[in-house]
Amino acid sequence: MIVPQKSVNTLHNFLRLTVGLGVTSTILLMTSASTVFAQVPRVGEQILPGEKTISQINQSFVNPSTGNDKTGNGSISAPWRTISRALEASPSNSVIILSSGTYNAQSGEIFPLMLKPGIAIQGNINNKGQTVTITGGGEFLSRRFGGQNVAIVGANQASLSGVTVTNTNRRGYGLWIESSNILVRESTFTNNTQDGIAIAGDGTPSISKNTFVRNGANGITISGNARPEIRENIFQETGFGINIAQNAAPVVVANQIQNNRSGIIVQANATPMLRNNIIQGNREDGLVVIAQARPDLGSSYDPGKNIFRNNRRHDINAKTAKLVISAAGNNLVSSRISGKVDLKGTSSSTARNSGANSSSTPTSVRKPITFTPPQRTVTPLKVQPVPNPNQSPSSPNNLSDSRQFNYTKLDSGAIEFVAPQAAIGSESRMSRTTGQNVSYRVLVMVASKQQENLVISLVNDAFPRVWQGRRMMQVGIFNSQESAAEAVNLFDSKGLKSVVETVK
Repeated sequence: MIVPQKSVNTLHNFLRLTVGLGVTSTILLMTSASTVFAQVPRVGEQILPGEKTISQINQSFVNPSTGNDKTGNGSISAPWRTISRALEASPSNSVIILSSGTYNAQSGEIFPLMLKPGIAIQGNINNKGQTVTITGGGEFLSRRFGGQNVAIVGANQASLSGVTVTNTNRRGYGLWIESSNILVRESTFTNNTQDGIAIAGDGTPSISKNTFVRNGANGITISGNARPEIRENIFQETGFGINIAQNAAPVVVANQIQNNRSGIIVQANATPMLRNNIIQGNREDGLVVIAQARPDLGSSYDPGKNIFRNNRRHDINAKTAKLVISAAGNNLVSSRISGKVDLKGTSSSTARNSGANSSSTPTSVRKPITFTPPQRTVTPLKVQPVPNPNQSPSSPNNLSDSRQFNYTKLDSGAIEFVAPQAAIGSESRMSRTTGQNVSYRVLVMVASKQQENLVISLVNDAFPRVWQGRRMMQVGIFNSQESAAEAVNLFDSKGLKSVVETVK
């Protein structure tokens, strides 16, 4: 809906959407969920290149109580009923404004909600979305981690603010961000059975001024080569407040990380930068560092200014870290540290570029206690070997993989975490990413253009191919049977038959 000029005089606050340089940001102040207030530039006011005023953007309104997806048109007087319908109807450079209420399957939502590039979803930022609740989840096929149960999937140049997100499904994620630069702010992520937010791939999202409370495994997990900015959030009453894995290098600034099992865990080759955070009252450790991970907690010329206090076991537990941790200029007591930590910050110059070349050696792990987030039931995978002219697709081999999707082991000195197995989309990426000799290609049988479109709606970069004279869509090559099985289960649930073949 385009706001007419004559209505501006009745508006008492403002909304502006700025689109430029690959980032979408939204500012909205509201006095009620059904009223939107706009500010139009004064005469002579300069408008920067790429900036759009309220009269130049599209707006649509959603109300789960009074809206109607059939007779509505997205206007303030005839809102949509569901976010799903609003997303379908909204072009790029749009704002979807949510009224107070609960958005779930009962109100007509179809999960996961797939955000679109250049679209902002706005609830009530004044109370971090406490009155605008999105509850539910659906199967999403990640190109890196296989099938996941997710409430919302992020997109480039999108934004999400002023909502509460909850996914109580088995191993449920609130928001899944994979290789995108979405802006997420002033929202609440609570009671998700797995993570509030998962960030994977090569994305650079901005996560600011949100609350993460009582999530099952982690407030946020950051993996892959992601480099998000995590600023001014609250993490509490969760397993790990922030879990940083693989090659991730986030900037973590001015967060409150308190009353969790452990505050932050940094593992694998991750190199986060931590500044001005308060890490306190966690039941075990404030910060845990393992393997080749090397967080930057400050140097002699750039002090960390992190505050560690009242963490029950250690403020910093680097007992099994292989590299020296730089931690200058923090509120930190040396007696509360385990492992090699440089409090003068002389080792910080190579902190974010160092690899395995280190003289420090890992400490052996004593009898671990296993911490397992809620488990997912995976149907045993039927694998079809690489076909030959004499082989029929109706004679698969039955294989299963009892390996956990992810697990954590604890002892008095270390926490270890194994991230989900990655799934990738081509043989060349497989050979670069893993050292395994066997991978699993998933092909989906399609008999019509409608079925092809259904496959593409689930996996954007699926492509057609002919397999044993049959019309198929290739949806991915996975490096674990479990991930391939999850993909098969997803397509089975949509009435589509799949074939899995081994690739050596």
